[in-house]
Amino acid sequence: MRTATTLFIENPKEFKEQILNWSNQFREVVYLDSNDFPQKYSSYDMVLAVEAFTSIKTDYFDAFQKLNEYYHITKDWLFGYLSYDLKNDTEDLKSNNFDGLDFPDLFFFQPKKLFLLKGNELEIQYLKMVDDEIESDFKEIVESRKSKVESRKSEVRIDQRISKEKYLKKVSNVLEHIQKGDIYEANFCMELYSEKAEINPLETYKKLNQISEAPFSVYFKNQNNYVLCSSPERYLKNENNKIISQPIKGTSKRFEDSELDNQSKIALQQNEKERSENIMIVDLVRNDLSRTAEKSSVKVEE
Repeated sequence: MRTATTLFIENPKEFKEQILNWSNQFREVVYLDSNDFPQKYSSYDMVLAVEAFTSIKTDYFDAFQKLNEYYHITKDWLFGYLSYDLKNDTEDLKSNNFDGLDFPDLFFFQPKKLFLLKGNELEIQYLKMVDDEIESDFKEIVESRKSKVESRKSEVRIDQRISKEKYLKKVSNVLEHIQKGDIYEANFCMELYSEKAEINPLETYKKLNQISEAPFSVYFKNQNNYVLCSSPERYLKNENNKIISQPIKGTSKRFEDSELDNQSKIALQQNEKERSENIMIVDLVRNDLSRTAEKSSVKVEE
């Protein structure tokens, strides 16, 4: 059970920075920021969940069954992630890629403290065991100041996981599968990494978010594991028994000059290759949703 209270926030933008700084003291943090992007399916402008009361972490084996059981035990808000290797739990597939991060395949936690911001209205939801801390926490948040971090200059070397030759060989294999009709699309990624690099995750996230102001911006922390996300795409959302996905394909350079920027936008819209990519990803998502949706219920709204 949770204790809920609603407060008026005079300056939401300033408050978001204050609460993000405050949150970093906790072992578990999920901070979601829409950057005030106008969205048809938006629920909140900012969500913050901190400090796990309970949690689940597992590899891909029976992962969804374990998560389902955990959800029915908690019957509460849960925050976390699903990794790509969970595909091995639903399909006859396997992966043998090098793992230099050592994240669990699945991790979710039930937060003790939850903040939901919409416009100037902040809803605070605390578990009963910590609801006596609402007032003191809020005071600490609004009295917090902008964090000052000394920027240390250190050389960061970026390496690629596979060589150019191996990369081209793998691409050739993908093309052979396409030509044989085994697959019709592949999202082939190559890992870039840096070893012994020293960064401040929170400050790095702030800089990333300042540059992109993406509608799906995330700062995730689980002790020493961090994910910094700045995405323009909505993967999946469940709203009143309706599954919503908003993928993006096709990119074009932005310009400070408004005329050049508009020309770039028009060129993107008229580019045959970019439009084909966009149609392809929409068709792929429609196909994937059709595997579990009611017959003829999958629609392309836009």
